[in-house]
Amino acid sequence: MPELPEVETVRRELENKIKEKIIKEVTIGKTEKIIQRPAPIKFVAQLKDKKIIGLNRRGKYLIICLDSGERLIIHLGMTGVIIYPYDDKTIQLKGLNSKHNHLSLVFTDHTQLVFNDVRRFGKLYLLSNSEEIESINKLGIEPLEDNFTLEVFKKILNSTKKTKIKSFLMNQTFITGLGNIYANEVLFRANIHPLRSILSLTEEEIERLYQEIKTVLTIAIQCGGSTVADEAFRNTSGEKGSFAEKIQVYARQGEPCKKCGQPIEVIRIEGRSSFICPRCQKL
Repeated sequence: MPELPEVETVRRELENKIKEKIIKEVTIGKTEKIIQRPAPIKFVAQLKDKKIIGLNRRGKYLIICLDSGERLIIHLGMTGVIIYPYDDKTIQLKGLNSKHNHLSLVFTDHTQLVFNDVRRFGKLYLLSNSEEIESINKLGIEPLEDNFTLEVFKKILNSTKKTKIKSFLMNQTFITGLGNIYANEVLFRANIHPLRSILSLTEEEIERLYQEIKTVLTIAIQCGGSTVADEAFRNTSGEKGSFAEKIQVYARQGEPCKKCGQPIEVIRIEGRSSFICPRCQKL
């Protein structure tokens, strides 16, 4: 968390708000380890006086493109939030604390963008066009791009047939952007147990899974992402994502299945909680 829908929500909001703005001042917090590259002093100096010309996303990474050809890349970690325009009093009302502000950009129009991260797992990079991040280079296909077709999905599945299906969905080198929340939702809606091997899936199940990946992510973006579990995610205005109201299985242990009424159970897979309906998702 945040996953593809949350980062895409932030990207779309910021594109409408900060594109063409010029960075006048840059302030970083005390936790300099969040800045991965370059060194903090150089990071600040290179950002000043740059104009924002566009915003992209790759998997769970937000990419802010500058007129210098450089890219400010932000990974929100587990609890990272980007607020714009920032106002300390208003943000406190949204449950955020300014002591967790790790990056502040003040623009020439005096508005301010802030990156706030309570648990400090977020990462900041300022890279030239020729510089790359290995973790981004290894990312798989974007599930909402036109080139993610059913045939391409089948080819990716065929490359790792013995893998358990949830492990496959969580592996960012195959399909990027799906995390624990949406992997749980996709598998439930496709009636597939997370411990099923890819080899065991029928053609009908593969087609259903493909469609649910696209459908769930699309609806989640329309809802502005999910604010569940640790309640950490906020959009750029400090508001919660509303997809939590549409969640059918994630974090619903003991509650009745919305399809059949059977109580939802939780199992542990590779250290993560997986929520299933034992009747709808048979192993």
